[in-house]
Amino acid sequence: MVTKSRSKLVPWLAWGLLSYLIALGLLAASDVLKNQEYLQKDYYFRSPAFYEQLQQHFNLFRNVHVVYNHWEDKTDAEKIGQARMEQWTRHFETMKNIEVEQRKAEVQNQIQSLQAWIDNEVAIAKEKREQAANSAEESGAEQAEIARIRKKIALLQDTEANILPNAERQKNERIEKEIKNYLDFHNKQYAAVKHSLSARSGSFRYYVQDLETGETYANRNYRPAQGEMEDAFYAIRLPQTTLEGGALQSINRSFQQYRLEGTFVFPKEPQGFSQMIADHAYFNTLRERLIFELYLLGATVAAAATLIFYLRRNRCGIEVVQQNYTAIIRGIPLELRLLLFYVLTMFALSYGSSAALFRLPVGPSHFAQWTLLALLIGCLGLLLGDAVLLLRNPQVLREQWEAGVYRKFQGYFRDNLAQRNILLKAGAIFVLTLLFSVFVINFVDCILNEIYRYNYGKFILSTGYVLFYSFVVVPYLLRRIRQLVRVLTGAEAIASGRFDHTIVEKGRGNLARLAHLLNNIKQSIKTSVERETKSERLKSELITNVSHDLKTPLTSIMNYVDLLKHKDLPPETVASYVEVLDRKTQRLKVLIDDLFEASKMASGSVELAVEHVNVADLLQQALAEFSDKIEASTLTFRVWVDNPKVTAPLDGRKTWRVFENLISNALKYAMPHTRVHLALTEEADKVVFTINNVAAYELNFAVDEIFERFKRGDTSRNTEGSGLGLSIAKSIVELQGGQLRIDIDGDYFKVRVEFAREAKAAAS
Repeated sequence: MVTKSRSKLVPWLAWGLLSYLIALGLLAASDVLKNQEYLQKDYYFRSPAFYEQLQQHFNLFRNVHVVYNHWEDKTDAEKIGQARMEQWTRHFETMKNIEVEQRKAEVQNQIQSLQAWIDNEVAIAKEKREQAANSAEESGAEQAEIARIRKKIALLQDTEANILPNAERQKNERIEKEIKNYLDFHNKQYAAVKHSLSARSGSFRYYVQDLETGETYANRNYRPAQGEMEDAFYAIRLPQTTLEGGALQSINRSFQQYRLEGTFVFPKEPQGFSQMIADHAYFNTLRERLIFELYLLGATVAAAATLIFYLRRNRCGIEVVQQNYTAIIRGIPLELRLLLFYVLTMFALSYGSSAALFRLPVGPSHFAQWTLLALLIGCLGLLLGDAVLLLRNPQVLREQWEAGVYRKFQGYFRDNLAQRNILLKAGAIFVLTLLFSVFVINFVDCILNEIYRYNYGKFILSTGYVLFYSFVVVPYLLRRIRQLVRVLTGAEAIASGRFDHTIVEKGRGNLARLAHLLNNIKQSIKTSVERETKSERLKSELITNVSHDLKTPLTSIMNYVDLLKHKDLPPETVASYVEVLDRKTQRLKVLIDDLFEASKMASGSVELAVEHVNVADLLQQALAEFSDKIEASTLTFRVWVDNPKVTAPLDGRKTWRVFENLISNALKYAMPHTRVHLALTEEADKVVFTINNVAAYELNFAVDEIFERFKRGDTSRNTEGSGLGLSIAKSIVELQGGQLRIDIDGDYFKVRVEFAREAKAAAS
């Protein structure tokens, strides 16, 4: 067993290991291809990182010695420069003139308005004095108001005279503020670049001469020798005729533009931190990692090839692995499998190319990413292997195609075409909604253009409507149409009598409710038909059984009567014949009485004399009635009575008949030499009687059939009995509000009778 389990596990482990090897190889190959330039020796000195550092050092040098040359020795006027000062003066002079003109225009407008008001008031006052005699007081008030306005005009004229001096003062203040801001900014800028350049003196040495002034800019006292430049980490003499690299060309042009000549030297052993040295070490680390990945790639390819050879040699192909998942993957439609293969391939390529799985330090996340990629590759391998198997088996491929999405949609639309009326209505709904949408979109677009001059309203509304219509309206209508087609098809099936057809009840709404109602109607009709069929069958069986059971004793009576007609019979023979006739006559009487009582029970025309009776006494009376038969049989009766005085509202005579029928049934059909267990117990609201025995005959029928009239455990009908005992007992118990239930457990026959302990339940 262990060997067999291992043999089943080996293919899975081998294919899982192969997936890991392929994933690791793909990651290594992807990382090498993406960073292949780092494999070049001294690639750092041709990389953008190096050029960036070189440009940064040159910018510091240029700012300190060219842009801010002798900055500390210059006066404020020299720092600003005459050209910039003149530019500021012109700019603020223009602003001053514009403000003066605007202010003068405002004051003149106010003076003119006030003067016009005075002239108007004077004219009105003069007219009033000429027309009225009592205008002396009014004239005095008007004169006071006019004097106040003239005083305000004088103030405005003084303000107009001070506009130009005030504007000149504001101009000078602005120039002083601009000078202060400029000097503060550039002083801080100079201090920052000077500090930064000084801090790099241990890792960056320069010696540069200005060819025009002859001035030397250096952070060392001597020109570097040729040997020192050769031993440096990096050194360059500028300007040069030809240079490679964008940054070097830019620096070289700057040297030519500023008429500079000199050297930049970066020592191998800097004093302090050097970003160049750190970047160079990092680049070397990358190169070492890529070389290791190349070795890893080679080892992975070799291991994968060896594993594939092992799998082929030991016949552990993809067919062995697919035995456990073929049923699952074949459950996915063929088109969706193709889409899944494409999506997984794109995801694996994207994930493999973007995952930084070789970055240090290696941690659990690396193994999680490796595992994820290995699972993707394993899934792709299984899908690809399944495709190979399908191509090898055209019949299965054809079956998969027939079960695919395309065929389902084709069948769906074909079914819809069968309902042309519905299809035409759905098409009309589509067209009307589209036309309505065009009208609404154009109407809203016109409103937006009129109000907001919004030119993209139609595009946004159209896009939103198309998305809404495509992903909400159309799927909703298709679902409704499909449900309606299901309902119509199911209704046609039910109308044609195919009651095995069930309408699928999907979703909510009236159609789903209609499908549910039709299913209920179908089930009701089916149940009614089955009940009617069963009733007809029972009638036939009843007639057959009654005829058989009545004919048997009647035939015996007729035969013995014929025998008694012989006159030469001895007396003892006549006596035996008479005894047989009496027994058969009693048998016939029992059959007729049972049949009559069963008919009365079925019609419900039985009158019950309900009173509180001792159920335990009734059971003991029934057992005493059958004591002779019990002793004559080979059965052992075990009786358990929980309470000898348990009472219930029952008809005593009818209840005694129930016990009689059940005990008689046990005596007739129990296996000889077995025990019959009887128990009378009390529960909260009922009295329970149980009788259990082992059947002498095979119980190969349903429990419900045991209550059918003339049904016997002895299907050959050789035993005594009418076959109505259990049916009569069940009717009596139910008429008194109780319940009789039979359980069959193999050959074990169990009857449970429940009597209600309340008069209300009994009356029901």
